This record gives sequence, structure tokens and C-alpha cells, in this order.
Amino acid sequence: MMVLDLIRRCKLDPWHALPRGWYFFPKGVRCAGAVALLLMTLNACQSTATPIATPTVRAEGQIAFASDRDGNFDIYLMNADGSQVSRLTDRPTDNWAPSWSPDAQRILFRSQFPSPFHIYVVNVDGTGLSRLIDQWIEGSGAALSPDGRQIAFDDFRDFKHDIWVMNVDGSEVRCLTDDPAYDCCPAWSPDGQRIAFESKADANVEIHVMNADGSESRRLTDTRADSRSPAWSPDGRQIAFASDLGGNFEIYLMDADGANVTRLTNPPAKESSPAWSPDGRQIAFVSERDGNPEIYVINADGTEVTRLTNSPAQDLWP
Repeated sequence: MMVLDLIRRCKLDPWHALPRGWYFFPKGVRCAGAVALLLMTLNACQSTATPIATPTVRAEGQIAFASDRDGNFDIYLMNADGSQVSRLTDRPTDNWAPSWSPDAQRILFRSQFPSPFHIYVVNVDGTGLSRLIDQWIEGSGAALSPDGRQIAFDDFRDFKHDIWVMNVDGSEVRCLTDDPAYDCCPAWSPDGQRIAFESKADANVEIHVMNADGSESRRLTDTRADSRSPAWSPDGRQIAFASDLGGNFEIYLMDADGANVTRLTNPPAKESSPAWSPDGRQIAFVSERDGNPEIYVINADGTEVTRLTNSPAQDLWP
């Protein structure tokens, strides 16, 4: 049974099953650095693989997300204010975990078609759908480095779940976290020197950080609760994340060294998967505060929460 089938049939929280960030472009901003979670410079891992487009012309403010509003999960686009929702994929199997290419002209995503756990790419107008690599990756998603040469991902291999990196052509696959813990959801710092990720090395899922080559891994959070979905601020000074520290999953901020943990949201509903706007002023996230998973945006100081989607289905992974 596939993970997304479990979500539907067993009513699992989607952010528990496949925690992943969103890729948020505020309207009117032409910038490829949508979310620090995805777009960084991996200085420690130079590659000779052909890059996927260096940043030139940027897409205007849009949010990519996954939704099952039309049946199975597909990839959608909308403006940063929630308007003009368009469907990019229309496939017979589930597609999820979208992430932007560095030039903001294409979107990577995970798909079960024609077999499970492959990485595909599609243009922002829905054309040019193709499988990026032939690797079978059983993880939460994939993220391109900003030079378009490498992909960071988590995968289950040799009976353990680790963080990996490879060239966009599937060559030079390297494991960054070779330990018995469950490690997933890598988030690359804006300067490319560090990678934040989730790890269940202890009793709870905590946010860890390591150098981009996998060295000097250490724990950032010590909440005695589950902390997930790390997302670097564009200036690299803060990390947004979701935690059930208060008994319910909510959005938090902390300094990049783990200090000064601050709660941003406090509703009686579950919230997860924060993603920064390029200017660092807003954070997109998923919330069930209105009954089912929808996409919201909040100012980075915790003010002015705005609902962007309004569907009876699940809207996830923006």
C-alpha cells in the first residue's frame, strides 16, 4: 500500500506521513529564491552534470501545491493571493511534493506513474512533462540546488532512511546521514554551507543541522516533542518549523543556532510545513483551522493570517 493510500484510508495526518515545505512566490516579486528550504548553493558538492537552468527570467508570484480536489493528488499553481488556480498535472496516479527549479520556470514533483517514487519535471504552463531521472526514490520529495546541478532527497535504502544528494542526471549518489536514525526532509541554508533536516535519533523527531558535506551534525531543537519541516529564512538567520511542543502542531521560529524559539500560530487545529517568501516577510503553511487542510499565509511576526485556498479536498505541499 502506498503512502498516499494510507493517508486516505487510515486518515493519517499528511504532514506526519510526508512532511514537506511549500514554494512561495509573493505576487509581483520576480525572484527564484522562493523558499530557503529548496534553493541554496551547495558549495561543498560541485558537479559536472548539466544544470537545470540557471536563474534568468523569474516566474511572477505563484505558489505550487498538491491537491486531491479532482480525485487523486495532482500538482496545481495559484497566484500568491490564492487566485487563478490552475491544474498542471492530470495523471492516473498520485503526484505530490512540488519544488521549483532555480529559474522558477519548471516544477519538480514526486509521482507514482508509471511506477512508484520517481521524480518528474513540468513547465509552469503544464507542458514539457518528463521524468527527470530513472532513480526510484522512496522519500518525501526532492530539492534542486540553485545552480540546477544537484538534487537533495531522503530515501529508504539498506533498511534505513537517510539524506542523500546526487547530480541531476542521477550520477554520483552520496549518503550524507549514514546512521540508524530516521532522517528526512533536507532544507538547504541560503549560503549553501548547511542542511537542516528532521531526525528521529532520539525519542522524538527533532530538527538537526549538518554541514553540506554531511559532517558535524548536531541537534537544534530539544523540545521533547516532535519538530518537523525546517525552513530557512532567506537571510539564513532563522528557521521556521512545525512542532507539537504545545500539544498541537503549530508554526514556530528559532534562530539558526536553535536559540529563541517563538510560537507564531496558536489555533486549536494542526498546522505544518512553513515556507518563507523571498523577502522574508511572510510564511506560507498548511492548517486545518477551518476543518480540512488548506493553505494559509502569515506575516513573519505572527500577524495577519490569510487563507489562500478554500476546497473540501486536501491542499498540501505548497
